[in-house]
Amino acid sequence: MKKILLSGLLFGLSTSIGFAACDARNLVAELKQNEPATYEALQREAAQYANPEGVFWEVSHEALSHTSYVFGTLHKADPRILDLPSNVRAALEGADVVAVEIENADDPSAVGAVIGKRPQLLLQPQGETLADDLSPDTIASIDAYLNGLGMDFDTINPLQPWIGATTLSFTQCDMEWGGPGAQVLDTSLIALAKSKDIPVVSLETIESQLEAIAAINEAMFIRSIENVAQLYDEGIYDAVLQTMNELYLSEQIGMIIPVQLHYTGKYDGFDDDWAAFQEALLDARNDLMVENAARLMDEQSTFLAVGALHLIGETGLVEGLRNDGFAVKRVPLER
Repeated sequence: MKKILLSGLLFGLSTSIGFAACDARNLVAELKQNEPATYEALQREAAQYANPEGVFWEVSHEALSHTSYVFGTLHKADPRILDLPSNVRAALEGADVVAVEIENADDPSAVGAVIGKRPQLLLQPQGETLADDLSPDTIASIDAYLNGLGMDFDTINPLQPWIGATTLSFTQCDMEWGGPGAQVLDTSLIALAKSKDIPVVSLETIESQLEAIAAINEAMFIRSIENVAQLYDEGIYDAVLQTMNELYLSEQIGMIIPVQLHYTGKYDGFDDDWAAFQEALLDARNDLMVENAARLMDEQSTFLAVGALHLIGETGLVEGLRNDGFAVKRVPLER
């Protein structure tokens, strides 16, 4: 669903610059034109989420004299995404503190320290590989996709299924924008805050985030890799990922999950696996984020930047802060 700690984990793995050219597509726009019934069904699914649109929110409280802000991010280096709206920049620069998911998530040494203590979070047990659970045809397709990114299947073969699957969230455009080592929106915000001497704090730890991922049924990640191979063979996988950028830029974040699931191969037990995935990576983490964010916002003007999917739904940060007594209002972006 998103790149989590990926820049730190994969920094330096890709040594080739011979990747394929960036060719962005917007599959949602194509569905709207060519399959309007499907497009409308996806819109209805998105509308079931609380707060399905909007990435920038003002947070206030009648008992507080200061104002805070919540900004939903996408972990991408797309230049359009890095082009920060003027009012978002002003809100960050005027804050007393900036809070992010993990302040040092893209520091290879910080990630390496955690992996050094618990290598099983990243690496398969000795003697086991991803290839043990994948068919030769799937491996060939994944290898071909990674070849287009300047990598190959051997890059991910010794890794845990979750990191193997997450590596495949890179697109050809991502490689043109700098690949695993690129500065994505989250790190750009952190750099801006530090350049203004604004303290940056973490809502989570690297270890807690890795543990949340590792707790998910690894069969789901194996199925995800198989689905990547299928979509690659159909010639649309890169476009599926690029479409997420387009949805984010149009602030249609409630559409992101329905659109991804539309292109996901279902299997027996998928609904249970998906529910467990949402609980581990969104719902449970949202509870902790809301608790920490509310504490910060009670004390001082806070600029909170988290992945955009953490904003939507009844368990999202927007509803969570409202339930804690804050007034939360969407703010139009000023580009």
